[in-house]
Amino acid sequence: LINDMPQTVVANFITFSARTSANQTQDMIDAKLDKRRKGIFGPPLGKKFVFFVDDLNMPAKEEYGAQPPIELLRQWQDHNGWYDRKNIGAFRKLVDITFVCAMGPPGGGRNPITQRFSRHFNFLAFTEMSNATKASIFEPILAAYLRQAEDLGGDIARRVVDTTIAVYDTITRELLPTPAKVHYTFNLRDLAKVFQGMLMNEAGALRETADVVRLWTHECRRVFRDRLINTEDREWFNTLIKARATKEFDLAWEEVVVRGERGHMFIGLCEFPEK
Repeated sequence: LINDMPQTVVANFITFSARTSANQTQDMIDAKLDKRRKGIFGPPLGKKFVFFVDDLNMPAKEEYGAQPPIELLRQWQDHNGWYDRKNIGAFRKLVDITFVCAMGPPGGGRNPITQRFSRHFNFLAFTEMSNATKASIFEPILAAYLRQAEDLGGDIARRVVDTTIAVYDTITRELLPTPAKVHYTFNLRDLAKVFQGMLMNEAGALRETADVVRLWTHECRRVFRDRLINTEDREWFNTLIKARATKEFDLAWEEVVVRGERGHMFIGLCEFPEK
């Protein structure tokens, strides 16, 4: 929408949340439009507006099950405008605009939208990749990196990738976004960040399996745990990582981490040159 649109098309971005109201939505859109003539509003002459609405199905439902911001947009779809809240009874016709919307599957604070609204759109949907496909992407990359460490052998890359995917699947299934945790949205980009962070470490510093698991634990905590907002969720994540690390790699947790006097976890990843 930003880079490849003609000069006559201007993109505007709106992000819905659980607290977004119909009045807020109307004000955001009306503020972008100019008055063409009495009762008709639109972008500057010679331009067209595309409003991209992200997280379309996030607004909370009201008493009767409707989502007011979506009902407002549906009024434009059905009647080409909406009523002016200040000039009671005056109808504002909106011209030369259109809407592009994006949303995730219902669940975790997201709601199904009414078919009266969705019938106006053409749909483009993407299915989640299978775990085998994810593994086929990340395993060769990690294996090539770990081959630089002479003392590492076996199927360590496969085990790290499979365990990371299992952790990612558990997190996306259990830690769902809510109105208080709207940022609990984990996707394939987060999974890739774990391996990206591992590859930034010097491979020569990895001398045994425990070193690889230590590095993997650090990156999982950085990508996933640092996003968690309360002690309960962080303790749940610690238990998950500990269980996976000890089960999948046949290591005692004490071999992976060293704890200080105050319970802080120390994970050494640096290799300092000898003087």
